[in-house]
Amino acid sequence: MKEAIKSKLKTIANKFAETKNKLDINVERSSLKDEDLPYLDDKKLAILNESSFWANALLYAIGAFIIVAIIWAKYAIIDETTNAMGKVIPSSQVQVIQNLEGGILSEILVSEGDVVEKGQVLLRIDDTRFASSYREARSRYLALLATTSRLRAESLGKDKVEYPKVVEQEAPEVVKSEDKLFEFNQDQLASNLKTLEKSYELAVKELDITKPLVDEGLMSQLELLRLQREVNDLEGKIESEKDRFRTDARTKFNEKDAELSALSESILAMEDRMVRTTIKSPVKGTVKKINISTIGGVIKPGMDIMEIVPFEDTLLIEAKVKPSDIAFIHPGQEAIVKVSAYDFSIYGSLPGTVEYISADTIEEDENRREEEFYKILVRTQKNALGTEEKPLPIIPGMVVTVDILTGKKSVLDYILKPFLKAKERALRER
Repeated sequence: MKEAIKSKLKTIANKFAETKNKLDINVERSSLKDEDLPYLDDKKLAILNESSFWANALLYAIGAFIIVAIIWAKYAIIDETTNAMGKVIPSSQVQVIQNLEGGILSEILVSEGDVVEKGQVLLRIDDTRFASSYREARSRYLALLATTSRLRAESLGKDKVEYPKVVEQEAPEVVKSEDKLFEFNQDQLASNLKTLEKSYELAVKELDITKPLVDEGLMSQLELLRLQREVNDLEGKIESEKDRFRTDARTKFNEKDAELSALSESILAMEDRMVRTTIKSPVKGTVKKINISTIGGVIKPGMDIMEIVPFEDTLLIEAKVKPSDIAFIHPGQEAIVKVSAYDFSIYGSLPGTVEYISADTIEEDENRREEEFYKILVRTQKNALGTEEKPLPIIPGMVVTVDILTGKKSVLDYILKPFLKAKERALRER
């Protein structure tokens, strides 16, 4: 072991001595004049020439490297960015869930912090009082629909009533009742017409008998005129009875149809109230706050029941930019958003675009010190980091760093920038 160490130390000492000799030779070579070279022996001259070659090669290599570096720095372009701190804010306003009529809470299906989909049922309100009124109005609606169908058939002089399918399916008893009433009215009309028609037939016969007698002079002309008038009157009464029946049916139809229209609107309102007893989420998001959770508790009309923070396909970033950095920022510029909760070197960043810049600076007291800044809004292209299979969610309130691409510069411009600044400021002090 000791022998190995001694051997290594001896090798290092020899290399050190060799290096020192070369340095001494270089120093000696630099101190020699050209007229002194012929007086040197061949061995020493060879050593001096070899050392001179490597020294020159090193100088050329360093010079070439510097030239290449300058050329690269001139043409190598890198991004010029402005940095700003900010946070994630909701893209949409927080959705406040309310109910117009209120009622008694019968079921709640979510908890605070749950992620809900658009259209997902959040809670249910007891619909007993609404359901009772709705069923009553619905029955009245079907009855009126059947009545108007009958009256329409009577006003048009039809032999049969045509009912809507919904009435036949949901209210068959009403259909039977209206059919019976239709038959009764038709029978009554037929009875009235039959009486008038018999009187008419008798009057016509009497007129036919009277005409020859008048021609023979056995009866007066006045009697003939009276009989003709009676025949005409009976004929008019028959038509009048038909018109009266249809007119009465048409008048009643108009009244019932107006009532049906009003009831139809009322039923739509009732159906709307029934639907609103099942409260659904208007957006995809996170349940932020629930103000009532007691089953059987009273929900007042219009009260705030729940708050939902929406999820979006994109994120909105609110950032603060110093007044000294705002000059080269404008809407539409590309930006890179780095979320502090996720390591940028591992999880990457979110590309985005500047959407808004405040018109003036905003003052804010921070740590008892007033701070002025411009507020900007950046819209990202995605709403999560990671992969589609394993996304890393980003929620409102997370702190981010925004790098806004304001231009491009060469590496040489960056290197020379401090010197150019110094040149502008130098030699101007009093």
